[in-house]
Amino acid sequence: MLRIGILGAARVAVYALIAPAREVDDVIVSGVAARDAVRAKAYADANGIPTVYPDYASLIASPDIDAVYNALPPSLHAPWSIAALAAGKPVLCEKPFALSLADVDAMLAAEAQTGLLLMEAQHSHYHPLSTRMRAVVSSGHLGEIRHIHAHFNVPVADTGSELRYIADVGGGALWDLGVYPAYWIRSITGQEPQVINAIQRLHPGGADCATEADLLMPSGATARLTCDMQAPMEAWVRVEGSRGTMEVTNPLAPQLGHVLKLTIDGATVEEHFSRRSTYAYQLEAFRDAVTKGSTVATRGDDTRATVALLVAIRDAARNAARKDG
Repeated sequence: MLRIGILGAARVAVYALIAPAREVDDVIVSGVAARDAVRAKAYADANGIPTVYPDYASLIASPDIDAVYNALPPSLHAPWSIAALAAGKPVLCEKPFALSLADVDAMLAAEAQTGLLLMEAQHSHYHPLSTRMRAVVSSGHLGEIRHIHAHFNVPVADTGSELRYIADVGGGALWDLGVYPAYWIRSITGQEPQVINAIQRLHPGGADCATEADLLMPSGATARLTCDMQAPMEAWVRVEGSRGTMEVTNPLAPQLGHVLKLTIDGATVEEHFSRRSTYAYQLEAFRDAVTKGSTVATRGDDTRATVALLVAIRDAARNAARKDG
């Protein structure tokens, strides 16, 4: 039995770890730690977690915890993932993995030094829909790929305390939402794009409310990334090739409904895949990597490349804003 402890009494952990752990064999959520002990106790009671630890350090040091799920704000991903690895615990770390390449490199160095798994929670990768998306493009059925547009919006209420509007902790549409389109573009094509230009709409607190970026792939194809946390919920990917198109609705959480539509040489077919949670597939992959040494994709150089793309988009947007200003 893999006993997982949660760092942070986070909303995301409820659906990303606690719920799937109830259906995945040989996994249990056995502890939680948060900055506020009262909040941690209420969270544990609400979610059936048996043990509340007084602080993060106590959780990662506990002999009753086998692995750690880092659900802390992005600015804390690097220090506490590194600390957990040093304490002998493999880590499933939420997105964005880190806010700088220096932090990513420090995290990967700790992984290499300890020999333990440090996996990014890029959950959609592990769903059969994602597997099919990659297979369609790599098969050549669409012909020469000419353009990819990956898009993700989620409305986030500006409450005054919402972390996603606080730049210093890693808030903003690019880090919170754009990490998905960035990954979809990279994983579908198997290529690392160059940023041509980017623009952001900023919140008074400094975080971006929306980001748009135009990219160029090494193959010569173009790509576009868009995300907005003040717009209605949408998640989709469109790939245009010389022979046809692939349009995917909801590559993010296909368990909530999805469709993959292929139009090739004028003929259109629609495909549907499992409605099982992306998070259950991800948790199985993490469990097997920790207990059996199975390979997982969302780690190491792959994760570093996603962060590098996000950093390049952010920097391009900042440079454009300076020129306009």
